Amino acid sequence: MKNPLSPEIFDFLKALAANNSKEWMDANRSWYQEMRKNLIEYATVIQASFAEFYPMTMMDPKKYLARINNNRRFHPDKPPYKTHFALMVKHRGPGYGDFYIHLEPENVMLATGIYHPPRELLQAMRDLIDYQGEKLQEITSAPAFKKVYGYLQGDKLKTSPKGFDQDHPYIDLLRHKDLIVFKHLDEKTICSDGGLEIAKEAFAAALPFMEFVDLAIESARS
Repeated sequence: MKNPLSPEIFDFLKALAANNSKEWMDANRSWYQEMRKNLIEYATVIQASFAEFYPMTMMDPKKYLARINNNRRFHPDKPPYKTHFALMVKHRGPGYGDFYIHLEPENVMLATGIYHPPRELLQAMRDLIDYQGEKLQEITSAPAFKKVYGYLQGDKLKTSPKGFDQDHPYIDLLRHKDLIVFKHLDEKTICSDGGLEIAKEAFAAALPFMEFVDLAIESARS
C-alpha cells in the first residue's frame, strides 16, 4: 500500500513554528489547506490499513484530525496554533480510546492509552487493575507488545494510591496516574511505505491494551 503522507507536512510545521500568528496563517491558508488535504488522504489509508485485520467502525477520515487552533479561552498566553498535527484513529468509534499519531518536526510518535485521565476514569482504571491486573500483566508482557513499546509509560505515584495496600500484588500498575504506550519514529520513516507497515504493526500490538483501556472507559461511564 502506498503512503500518501508528504514530507512537506514537516516543512509547513517548521514555518508555522517560526511564524505563529494569525497574519502568517491567513497569508498561507492555501498551503495549510493543501497539507490538511494530504493528512485526510493519509487518514483514509491508515483506516483502510488497520481495517485489514480489525473490524473497525469506519469513520469520516476528517474526524480523525485534531484542530490546529489552540484553545486560548483558559490559556490566553498560548500561541494561536499548535505546531504539530495529530490524528486520533477511533478503532471502536466515538467514546472509546484511540490510536494517536503525532506529527511534529523531530517528534513523530505513535501512542495509545489513558493520559492525564479525570478522577472518575483514573479510579475506574485502578479498580479494573485491582480485579484484572493479571490480564494487564499478560498484555504488556506479550512479545509483540514488548517489541513495539517496551513497557508502560506515564506518570506514577511514589507511594500506593488511596484505598490500596502497599503489598497489593499489582501495586506497581496501580501507581500509574497515566496508562500509556508510545513508539517514536523519524520523519522520513513515517512518510515511507514502510512507515505504514510500522503503524499497522504498532496498532496490532496495542489492540489488547486498547481493549483493556476501553473496559475502564465503559466502567467510568456506568
